[in-house]
Amino acid sequence: MPNEDTDHYRCFIGRLNREEQRPGALNEIKNLLDTKPAGEVVTAIRDIGISELVQCLNVTNPTHVDLTCDVLRLCFEKFQAGDAIKNFTSNFMYLLRHEKSCVRKLAVDQVRKSITTDPNILPIPEYIDVFVATAQMICDPDVGIAQEAVLITKNLPAAAYPKVLDELRIALQQNSSSKCNVFEIVVHISTKSHELFKLCADMKYVEYMILELQSDDVLYQVNILELLSRMAIKPHGINYLVKNGELQKILGHVSELKNNPLRGLLIPGYMKFFGCIAHTYPKEIFDKHSDVFDTLFDAIQSNDPAVLPVALDTLGFIGTTVEGKLCLAALGSKYTKAVNSVSRLIKNSNTETKVRALNCFAGLMSVDKDPSVTKTNPVDHRVTLMTREWFRTLDVKPMQALFDICKNPFPDIRQAAFTLLDAVCQHQWGEEMVARSAGFVEFLLDRSIVYTKETNEAKYDVIKRLALSPAFDAVIVRRLNTYVEQGPFYSESHLEVAMEEGN
Repeated sequence: MPNEDTDHYRCFIGRLNREEQRPGALNEIKNLLDTKPAGEVVTAIRDIGISELVQCLNVTNPTHVDLTCDVLRLCFEKFQAGDAIKNFTSNFMYLLRHEKSCVRKLAVDQVRKSITTDPNILPIPEYIDVFVATAQMICDPDVGIAQEAVLITKNLPAAAYPKVLDELRIALQQNSSSKCNVFEIVVHISTKSHELFKLCADMKYVEYMILELQSDDVLYQVNILELLSRMAIKPHGINYLVKNGELQKILGHVSELKNNPLRGLLIPGYMKFFGCIAHTYPKEIFDKHSDVFDTLFDAIQSNDPAVLPVALDTLGFIGTTVEGKLCLAALGSKYTKAVNSVSRLIKNSNTETKVRALNCFAGLMSVDKDPSVTKTNPVDHRVTLMTREWFRTLDVKPMQALFDICKNPFPDIRQAAFTLLDAVCQHQWGEEMVARSAGFVEFLLDRSIVYTKETNEAKYDVIKRLALSPAFDAVIVRRLNTYVEQGPFYSESHLEVAMEEGN
């Protein structure tokens, strides 16, 4: 800033002490900052400071406060990320704890800008107090500020967490929303490394989360279960739960659900929790805790709209891996009844349930989502036999039944049907069934039928599989390959345009 402008800035700052001149001086500063590039004003702002501006926030006139916030925001925007905090650290500590939410928002925005630009831009331990003050804002009554504080605290440098987590204990004395914010941070950082998980566990945060499942606040319990699900799929997470007996405590809560009048709200959360663990560690869960899946199977049999959707999603998720399929099959008649129920829901249920059931069945049929299945490591023959038997529960003529569902007029049902068809065609028996179904290939190759983008892509995936299958004769394979070469969105109109342009 040229000397003349620096003098103007100093003069305007000086007039802020006189109440009658304050609005005019603030507007003068705002106009000055608006018209000057950062390179010309940063030195003056840094040298003269912002303390007088900060003092203008402590007035009763909300218009003056808003104007002061605008001026301070302009000041901060002239600095590179982190530099405003470095130059005015004490001022920022004051702003972060200010009684007015617009002021706190102004300060926390600058902390977020620093962290998202470079988590290490504010070195530890020089700015640990800023991080602690920001973390404590997860209890802020302004939900927007609280969520921004959560986002910042989840992404701090690892060196900040011993102090930050220690100071966050006070938030556990606040309401359930604030405690859930703490738990979200704990779960997020604990999944980053074993060291950070151990820090959280040593500070008893994980133990406290599980203890809070005894709360009478159902929504709070559901939120905790959702967070625990994310943590439990990590090796160090599940190992801790098992080793310290915490998993057994959670199982105890499941057994008590039958006597809970609010079980319809809680069962989905518990199913999702154990479903996430069983997806990643099926053998460990099924060997020692198979009884927990009685709740899952009961939900599928019940037709209860409060729990059925999550039960279908959970069963399909567990069954996407080969080991999951084998563990489910080992349950015998319990699982067989569940498969029959899913087939029944595919044929006779409302649209939402039908879509969920189709996607569940696709998970039970699919093998491509299991990373253990490769060209050099083919599918276990037991899975081939089992999936074929499960598919036959759909109908006496299961492929014809699926063919009919693929022609359903509802887009979401058709897409789910193509997803199931793709899963079935991951098996040779599925490709052979398609080959034997009169008119099915012609239906797949018919581009005159209008689908959504997602359904077109799902159908294209099926055709790509079939084009490589030995189940079809050379003529069909050529037609399938032509479709693949043309892509999922080719139409005859493209060809007509190309021919006209060629003429």
